[in-house]
Amino acid sequence: MSKAVIIALDWGTSNARAWLLDRDGNALDERRGESGVGKLDKAGFEARFDALTKGWPDLPALACGMVGSRQGWYEADYGSLPISIDELSAGLLRFKHGGRDIAIIPGIKKDLLDAHDVMRGEETQIAGLLSMRSDYSGTVLLPGTHSKWVRLRDGKAVDFRTYMTGELFSVFSKNTILRHSVVEQRGSDDEEALNNTFTVAVGDVFTAKGSDWGRFFGLRAASLLVGDHPAETFERLSGLLIGMELASAAQDGFDIQDVAIIGEGGLLERYGRAFDMVAASVEAFDGAQVLRPAFVSIARAAGLIKE
Repeated sequence: MSKAVIIALDWGTSNARAWLLDRDGNALDERRGESGVGKLDKAGFEARFDALTKGWPDLPALACGMVGSRQGWYEADYGSLPISIDELSAGLLRFKHGGRDIAIIPGIKKDLLDAHDVMRGEETQIAGLLSMRSDYSGTVLLPGTHSKWVRLRDGKAVDFRTYMTGELFSVFSKNTILRHSVVEQRGSDDEEALNNTFTVAVGDVFTAKGSDWGRFFGLRAASLLVGDHPAETFERLSGLLIGMELASAAQDGFDIQDVAIIGEGGLLERYGRAFDMVAASVEAFDGAQVLRPAFVSIARAAGLIKE
């Protein structure tokens, strides 16, 4: 492990990932654990950090995500738009634990009279994209529970907006009458048909320019009157919500015809199919692979890595 230069932690609300990274952002070791955000006190966070990094070299550590929230280890303030990697690095919250230098990457805020928004964690993935493509200008989407749409220009994040698509899907499917009609069923012989159900729903609501809220109860009515097909209803619900997100982003001024998506697993694939439906050009980036070089770039700019 002599090549290691930094310990990096993606520390969210539910889970924490720790990497031991070399100067190129390659992972020499990786560990995972529960987050504890919102549950642990200062001593608890210290113990969780020690467990995640046990046996690793005495190197500086850099963390992003909800560990820097008001319910986290320490609260890291938000940086203001527009913001670059260097400006993000200048805003690190620094402290020591066990003699080790530790820093938390700040989130980003939009604080205008008629528009308020925040992100915490996604800014590091954006920094990773910029570290790989410093000349990138355009729209970046980070799908998830709270999807972030970000506008980049000249190496800086200049605007963003959050859409609660993933959380709304969870509420609809678990806490409304639709819970009786929705079941995820992948890996079946009907995979192609389910994919088609999803993309048709995306296209329907996108073409209608967004928010026809009457469609949602219609999902329940269809299961009662036409027949109960919970896997298809799952895909229609997902397609309607993602289609509404795409339509809303377009109305909010984001270029949805040329988009970089940063995500992982099935969610990345699902949004890719949605963009195919609206004939958009998409470049996909794996979230973990973008994160690691971001940590190195930010740590280097902040002087945490000794050249």
